[in-house]
Amino acid sequence: MRRWQKALLIALAILLLVLAVAYRYVQKTLAALPVQQLHYQLSSLGLHGLTLSNLSFVMDEPALQVTLDKLSLSWRFSDVKLTTVQLSGGDIRLKTWPVSDSTNAAPTADASFVQSWQLPAAWPDTIQLEKLNVTLPCAAGSCRYQLSGQSRVNESTLDYQLQLTDADSPQQPRLSLSGSYSSEQQLPQLSARVQLDDSATLTLRQQVSTQEQIDTQKSAELAIDGALSLQIAPPSPWLRQQLELWQLPLPDDALKHFTAPVSVQSQWQFALPAQQGLAALVSAASGHWQLQAHLPSPFAVPGIGLLQGELTGAVAITQGELSQYQLEANLNLTEPLLPQALSQLGLDSGNLTLRINSEGAAQLTALPLQFSLTSGGPTQLSLTASANLNATPPFSASLQNANLMVNQPLLHSDRLQLNAVQLQSRFNAYWLADSWQLDLEQLTANVASAGLQDAQIQQLRLISSNSRLSGDAAFSNVNLSAKAELAADSLVHSAVKPLAWQWQLSADGKLSELAINGRISNSAGLGVAHQLKHTPNATKVNWQLDELFLLAGNPLAATLNDWPALLELNRGRLSGHGSALLAAQTAAQAELTLSGVSGIYDRSLFKDASATFVANYQDDKLTVSTEQSRIGEINHGIIAGPLLLSASYQAGADALSAGTLDIRQLQLALMGGSVSLQPQQLKLADNEQLLQLELKQLALSQLLQQHPSTDVSGSGSLSGRIPLLLSSKGASVQQGVIAAESPGGQLQYRPATAQSMAATNPGMKLVLEALDDFHYSVLSSNVSYDTSGKLLLALQLQGKNPALEQGRPINLNINLEEDIPALITSLQLSSQISDVIKKRVQQKLQQSGAKGANGAKP
Repeated sequence: MRRWQKALLIALAILLLVLAVAYRYVQKTLAALPVQQLHYQLSSLGLHGLTLSNLSFVMDEPALQVTLDKLSLSWRFSDVKLTTVQLSGGDIRLKTWPVSDSTNAAPTADASFVQSWQLPAAWPDTIQLEKLNVTLPCAAGSCRYQLSGQSRVNESTLDYQLQLTDADSPQQPRLSLSGSYSSEQQLPQLSARVQLDDSATLTLRQQVSTQEQIDTQKSAELAIDGALSLQIAPPSPWLRQQLELWQLPLPDDALKHFTAPVSVQSQWQFALPAQQGLAALVSAASGHWQLQAHLPSPFAVPGIGLLQGELTGAVAITQGELSQYQLEANLNLTEPLLPQALSQLGLDSGNLTLRINSEGAAQLTALPLQFSLTSGGPTQLSLTASANLNATPPFSASLQNANLMVNQPLLHSDRLQLNAVQLQSRFNAYWLADSWQLDLEQLTANVASAGLQDAQIQQLRLISSNSRLSGDAAFSNVNLSAKAELAADSLVHSAVKPLAWQWQLSADGKLSELAINGRISNSAGLGVAHQLKHTPNATKVNWQLDELFLLAGNPLAATLNDWPALLELNRGRLSGHGSALLAAQTAAQAELTLSGVSGIYDRSLFKDASATFVANYQDDKLTVSTEQSRIGEINHGIIAGPLLLSASYQAGADALSAGTLDIRQLQLALMGGSVSLQPQQLKLADNEQLLQLELKQLALSQLLQQHPSTDVSGSGSLSGRIPLLLSSKGASVQQGVIAAESPGGQLQYRPATAQSMAATNPGMKLVLEALDDFHYSVLSSNVSYDTSGKLLLALQLQGKNPALEQGRPINLNINLEEDIPALITSLQLSSQISDVIKKRVQQKLQQSGAKGANGAKP
C-alpha cells in the first residue's frame, strides 16, 4: 500500500513539474515574439493541450493590432507533434501597409532544386478558423472582412479551404480558396480552386513526378504536368463596390459591353533534370506549353479599351532551346483609349483589329512573327510588319519591313489645322535593353491644305528617305540623322505673295545639339541656304542669299508683298548673307550687297548703284549702316550723278521708324558741280527735319539748258547754301542763297519774239539789248520754295553789254517764279526717259486733274 502511494506521489510530482515547465515554456515563447503590449489569459492547461481564452498584442512594423479569442492547441507526446489548432474568433487590424525591405538578399542563381516537397512533420493535423475579423487600410479609410477556414491532413494529403466574407454580410461567401496538397516520392501534387463572388473562377492543377531514364547512366528526370483554367464573368455589384473602395473603378461604358465570360485555358508538360541547380534548369528543360484565350464579348482592359477576340499559342522546348512554336491572335479593340494629346488633335481610330500569326521552328533568341493592325474609324490606319523577338536575357526585339499608312481627314490644334492628311512609311525598328533605333527607308506625307494663325498652305508634301532615329532606353540621349524635302504648291501669307515653296534639309546630331543644313527656295527664283546649330542654351543660324542677276528678273519683288511698288530693279547683281543667335538675348546680323544695279524708283531712273548695307540687331536695338555707297546716274528729268552716301541708322525694336539717322556723307554731282549735305544727325521722331545743302560750282550753262525754253544761254559757275526743311506737308526752302563765283560770266537772252516785244515796250527794248550779250560780274539770288512746288528767285545782276552805250554798268533786279513739279514733268515728257516713267507721269497728271476738278488742291 505504501509503495502504491509513493508511486502516486512521484507521478503527481512529475506531472506538476511537466506542467510548470510547459507553462514556463509558453511564457518564454510568447515573450520572445516581436510584439508589444502582450496580454493573454490561460483558460486550461493539460498534458495534451492548452487553451487561451484571450490573446492580444500590437506590432510596430507593420502597424498591427491583434486580438484572438479562445485559441486551443493540442499535441501528442509520442511524436512531439501539434495535432490541432483551433481559433474561435478574433480581430486583426492593419493600420498601414508594410514597406518592402529591398535589402533582403535575392536567392542565388545556383541554388539547388528543392529535394523534398513533403509536408513539414510539425504541420498540425487539423487547423480550424471560425470567425476572424480583418480590417485593412483602403481608399475609403478601412475595409472590413471576415475569414474562416480549415485544413486537415489525412494520410499525407492536406485538404484546405478558406473563405472571405464581407463583414457587413458574413453569411455570403465572397472569396473562397480550396484544394489539396500532397507529395508522392517526395514530389508535390497540387490542386487549387479560387472563386471570387461568382465573377471569376480559377482552377489550377500541378503534378510533379519522377520518370526513370532508359539510359542508366543518366539520372532520373522530373516530369511536370499542369493545367490552368480561368473564367471571368461580368463583375457582381459587390465586386464593383470593392474595386471602387480600392480605387480600381470599372467604367460603366466598358461594363455595358461585357456580357459573356472570358475564358483562358493553359496546359504544360515539362521534363527537368532532378539533380541540377536552378541555374541549369532553363538550359536543360524540355517540354511544351499551350494557351487558349477566348473573349466572346468586349472585355475592359484598363487604360487600353474594350478587347475582344481569340488567342492561341503553343511552345515546344528541347534542352532549353525553342524547337517549335505557334501563335495566332485575332483581336478587336473597340473604343480604344488614346492619349489625351492625340485625341485633342482629332485622331479617332474607331475599332482596331490586330492579327498576329507565327509558326515554325526557331530558337528563343529569334522568334519571328507577322502582324497587322488596321482601324475602322475616321482615322484610317494600316500597319503590317514582321518582327523578331529574343526571349532570353538580354531581351531584344526588331521590326522588319514595316509598312504604315494613315489617312486623317482633319488634324487641328490651337495654332494649326491640317486637312486630308495622308502618310505612308516603310521602316525598320530595333529595341535592346539599353538602346533603340528607328530606320526610315521611305516616308511620304501629303496634306491637302494647312492653316496656321497667319498663313494658308495648299498641297503640302513631305518626303524623307534613309533617315535614322536612335537613343537610349531612358530617351535622354536621342540622335537624329535625316534628309527630307518639304514642298508646298502655294503659301499665302501677309508678308509674301502666293508662290510655290520648297525646303530641302539634312539634320544630324543629338536632338539637344542638332545641326540642320538646308536650302529654302520658291517658284519666283528666290533661294536661301542656311546652317542651323541648336544647343540646349541657344540656337544659331547662318544664311546666304543666292546671288540674284536682276537682268533675268527680280525674285525679291516677285516674293515680298511689302516690296515698294514704285521700285523696279532691272540690271545688276544682288547678294546677301547673315546670322542670328536665338538665346536669352537675341542677336542678328545681315549684309546686303548691290553691284551695278540699275532701275526705276517712282519717276526717277538710276543706274550703276553699288552699295553694301550692314544691319545689326542686339539688345533690342537695330542699326543699319553703309559706307561709300554709290549711284552712278540719276535721271529725274534732270540728269545727275554720281551720288555718294555714307550713313547709319539706329532705332529701338519698339519704334523702328523713330530712330536716328546719322549722315556722314551725302554728295551729288550736278551740272558740272555738286550738291552736298553737311554731316548731321536727324531724329526721325521730330515733326520737321532741316537739311543744310551746299551747292558748289554748278555750271550756269548746264542749268539754263534744263529749261524747256532755249532762249537763254550763259556761262559761269554758281555756288550757294539752301536750307531745306522737310515736314509732313512737304519740302520747303526759306532764305536760300545762290551766287555766281568770281569773275562772273556771260548771259545771252535772244527770244524769237524780241522785235515784237521791243516794238510795243520801249523799256523792254533796252533790257533786251542789254541781255543780248550781258557780261555780269555779280549774279546772286535769294531762293524760296514752298510746299506747293513754287520756286521764287529774287535775282540781282550787275554787269554790262560792251556793245551798249560804250559798256555802261547795268544793274538789274529780276523776280522769277517757276512751278518746279510742272517743270520736271515737262522735262520728263519731253526727254527720252523710260516709257514706265512717262506712264507714271501721265497717271500723276490725271490724278492731279481729277483732284482739281473736285475742288481739291493738286
